[in-house]
Amino acid sequence: MLKILATYVAALCLSTGSIQAKQLLEDLDFESGNWDMVGVSLVNHKPVEIQDQIGTFIVRESHILRQMQAKWDFEPTFEDYCDYHYALKFYKDGNLEKTLRVNLVCNYITDGAFSYRFSPDLFVEYKRYYVPIRWSRIRFKDLDLLHNAVAKIDLMPGIYWYGDVQQYNFDGEFSISVRDLPWNASRDSVIQVQTERISSETGREDFYITEKYWLLSPDFEKMELRLNIYCNQDLYKAYSGNDVMTWWRSHFSEQSFVQIMVIGLSKEEFFSRVE
Repeated sequence: MLKILATYVAALCLSTGSIQAKQLLEDLDFESGNWDMVGVSLVNHKPVEIQDQIGTFIVRESHILRQMQAKWDFEPTFEDYCDYHYALKFYKDGNLEKTLRVNLVCNYITDGAFSYRFSPDLFVEYKRYYVPIRWSRIRFKDLDLLHNAVAKIDLMPGIYWYGDVQQYNFDGEFSISVRDLPWNASRDSVIQVQTERISSETGREDFYITEKYWLLSPDFEKMELRLNIYCNQDLYKAYSGNDVMTWWRSHFSEQSFVQIMVIGLSKEEFFSRVE
């Protein structure tokens, strides 16, 4: 459903000219900090040769990332119904800043909800800079072990999380709804406003907010934004807002384990270094 909605919005914006050609990496400042790009090979029913040759890889040369930034200027498309071959993740000082997804058969690259025409030649031309890197999926069935692992891995240089793991610094989550927003409201700005509101109401800052999903009204004039609030249960009990959509629940309340993906370590190395 979300994919259909995003495609509709993309098509609407294309028809009105509100989406133009875009430099996909223009929002990243490769002149400051230490940057790495990790290309994570994804399962695809039409795999490509580079996935067999290299698999998951890392690029550490900042001048190569700046070259990509200058060249990756693409026209939009909404013909993006294929699966992806790679997730391209950009890290600054070890922190995930941006994720792009690319299909090398249907020839498009996706940034958030919008996709752009992309030639595979632009991907393979940097192949000599792609250094294979290990990764592993780790399952946790204990909350304390999960907290401990996240805290320790965060301090290890050269190790990357595939996705956001900040929520695992807390015991669980609940969700709220923010309604009647303009259809094109900045969702990041809404999250910032809600963060300040909840902090003011509870007198605490030990929580973390992420976007869950968003919906458009039938006339496409308004947006409803659902947010996940990650926290411990005592903060939830202190929250008195009337916008709660789902009650607080533990990370393990509906599943027997939590799985996280670590880039830069094998499973054996992970357990050895965490212990």
